[in-house]
Amino acid sequence: EEKSELLPGYVITNDGQKIEGYLKRFLKIKSQRKVQFFQTKDSKAVTYKPKELKAYKIAADYYESHPYEGLTGKTKVFLLQTLVGKINLFEYYIRVEENRGKEMSLYKKGNTEVSLDFNGTKIQTEVLAVKDGNAYLKFASPKLLFKFKSVMSKYVSDFPALSKKIKKKQKGYRILSVLAIVKEYNAHFEN
Repeated sequence: EEKSELLPGYVITNDGQKIEGYLKRFLKIKSQRKVQFFQTKDSKAVTYKPKELKAYKIAADYYESHPYEGLTGKTKVFLLQTLVGKINLFEYYIRVEENRGKEMSLYKKGNTEVSLDFNGTKIQTEVLAVKDGNAYLKFASPKLLFKFKSVMSKYVSDFPALSKKIKKKQKGYRILSVLAIVKEYNAHFEN
């Protein structure tokens, strides 16, 4: 186990206890499934799954456990927080097949060839909005994509002026501006 990969951070247990220590950095998708926590750099690793923790922080990255996966979307995963406010935004990473595998030849010399093989998968990002800690809105859901005006205006209805702009489909208040809408909403409630 390479101890130099450990970064400072903490875990927050389901009962709200914050435990400082060190965490091991994983790649995006693996970070959603588990976290390895070390109380000290020399202690043994404790592995936590999303249902066992409320959150964890590794270096500058903060992850919270939320129901997102599975057939009913109720299986908890750790999601990376990308925006903080009355509405918090989290990112979920998923591997998707592109069916466009590529092979790239680095060099040929005589009967020796060195090539890289790409299997045609890429990582796609989905965004989850969480208002007041419990009102969920998946940005990738068909409901939001096809009924943006009604779904989003209802989601921000506690800011009537913003809700109205979305309902009227004003320029800058349509689905492609969803991030700007959330930022405007959060700024309104900061004061």
